[in-house]
Amino acid sequence: MTNTYAFDNMAEVDEALVKKASAILKVIYKYRLNKSESETSDSHDMLKFFVLIYDQVRANQTIKMCLPAFPFKSPNDKCKVLGRLPDMAEQFALAHLNGLCASIEDIYPPGAELTIISDGLVYNDLLGVPDKHVWAYGQALRELAVEKGFSNNIKFSRLQDLLHIFPGNDLDEITYVSNATEFRRALLNTFGRPDFDASVEICCNEDTCMTYRGYIKFLETDLKHVYPLSSDRSKSKFKKGTEYIAKNMLMRGDAFARAVRERFPNHLRLSIHQKGSVAANTKNKAQTNTKLPISLLPNTSPGTTPWHCCLGLKADGTILSLPRNQFEADPDFELILDANGNGSYFREKSSLFSWGDLSPQVWCEPLYPCGLLIRPFTPNSIPITSIPILHIRALAEHNAPICLRSFAKTISRELFIQKAKEMGPILGWPGRFEDILYVKDTSTDVDENGDPVIASQSAEKMAFHYDGIFRTTRDPETGKLSSLPPRFQIFVAVTPSPSNTGLTLFAASRLLFRYLQENHKNIPLEVLKECTMSVTSPVFGGVTLTGLPLVVDHPTTTLPCLRYHEHWPQSKTKFAPSDSWLEISSKGETLGLTDEFVRGVLDELLYDRRVCYRHAWNKGDVVVSDDWAMMHTRTEFVSGSNRELWRIHIK
Repeated sequence: MTNTYAFDNMAEVDEALVKKASAILKVIYKYRLNKSESETSDSHDMLKFFVLIYDQVRANQTIKMCLPAFPFKSPNDKCKVLGRLPDMAEQFALAHLNGLCASIEDIYPPGAELTIISDGLVYNDLLGVPDKHVWAYGQALRELAVEKGFSNNIKFSRLQDLLHIFPGNDLDEITYVSNATEFRRALLNTFGRPDFDASVEICCNEDTCMTYRGYIKFLETDLKHVYPLSSDRSKSKFKKGTEYIAKNMLMRGDAFARAVRERFPNHLRLSIHQKGSVAANTKNKAQTNTKLPISLLPNTSPGTTPWHCCLGLKADGTILSLPRNQFEADPDFELILDANGNGSYFREKSSLFSWGDLSPQVWCEPLYPCGLLIRPFTPNSIPITSIPILHIRALAEHNAPICLRSFAKTISRELFIQKAKEMGPILGWPGRFEDILYVKDTSTDVDENGDPVIASQSAEKMAFHYDGIFRTTRDPETGKLSSLPPRFQIFVAVTPSPSNTGLTLFAASRLLFRYLQENHKNIPLEVLKECTMSVTSPVFGGVTLTGLPLVVDHPTTTLPCLRYHEHWPQSKTKFAPSDSWLEISSKGETLGLTDEFVRGVLDELLYDRRVCYRHAWNKGDVVVSDDWAMMHTRTEFVSGSNRELWRIHIK
């Protein structure tokens, strides 16, 4: 087993590997649960996690993590959840966890792998949940991970895998259900502690006490309809029963944790449970924190798990996770059904989501971490001419990008321009294009007029930017140049690039500033509003813009919007580079902020997968984005491939 306390020989420590392991741990800590009031910082815990990661980095191995979670849906589908199977809450949770793994791969090519270990069979019989429901939930999760492209990073393991009974995938529903009781018995016989006393553990270990309190809290609602109050079952009897079940869960959970440690000894152990303070656990050194608590959903509700709640979407893109009955009691929300007529999530009522008579034929799905995917239930049954583009424009102001998929006739140039004109006046670029910019690889350094090709007309990766930064206007009185960007972009994919290449990245300012304030309190938003940016480029006739505001208010929502261009030196491009720098305000300088430091933080946040949606294009996709609320860029693709997008700017 990996030595988690000290290196065998400090002289063998590689400084570069230390930096890489530290960077990986920093990524994981971004997904950490908000601290509880009793929790304190424990550098000893961090050191153990760091050494585990360092050993894997030193061996150039995939970073292995495991997470006991996703047991089954709460049995209370009247008050808490929508049904027995995964819904949009699980989809967002898996997307969030996949983002964690992908973020590690962004900085460490061997990547990361997260194994979700279902603890469903450990507890389900105590809650009256049938074994076959546990199987169905787990199978549906696996299918969801494959469907959404998460299966390269996220793996699954069941209880019998820990016990080496029916290892691997050689198991079907009937065999699973028939042997479920035996699996539970084998767990307790192999890993149970005869001397385990739940009452003692609750008194002596704060982590156990917090877990116990959490069990009691959800059992009160989970079992509300399984064991309803009656003349024979008073509130006190029900409470006593839930306490009995909770203590049994602690006993089984202890055995399960021991099994996980044996089966996954070198994995970084993640947890859905908040941990207690360091001081409270010093009485029991064997129980010092070896688990890193993480959040499963990208909202501000600490400790929310998708099998105990429903997902809610506000018109402004805010994600909520609440019990079913709270959404149903709110007249501002409505239940959204999927193509099979099953409840998927709750959505804030808004006329912006209305498609009139076509509404029953259209599915609207929130994207992680931002944006919406809208498509007809029957592909190609609705033409581009029927899209209510002014509603789409308004939605984009709040929650861009809006992806319209599987609509008919979207790659008709005439119809595409017509739909763009319905959004507003088309903003051309004198000398470059009148309406459509054809974004494709020219495989040459100059265009048909002999002018230098810009990066957008190549297969290169591009800098994060907002469109139109180099489209300028000159003040007639001062002679100063300023940026004249469009309000919106509308794209259509005529020919997509090869799989997993040529992605368009959209970073939402509302999310960037949320995580800036949560994770970088040394860079106050109010200080950023006082800073300016300057940028220069030899293309576009040679442009230098100075003193551009770094943060502006959105013209509709009034939310702060980042106006920024990522520094893009010659080392990153074979074309003309773009130089950008920040002018830090005097207040920022007082706080010790520098141009290089602030740009480093902004660059990191722009690519942060909790902020940035990565769009893989399908043929015919139409995407509408707000150029004020969003920053965007593109990943590289195979030079000479047929990838072609059409883009129109809306004034």
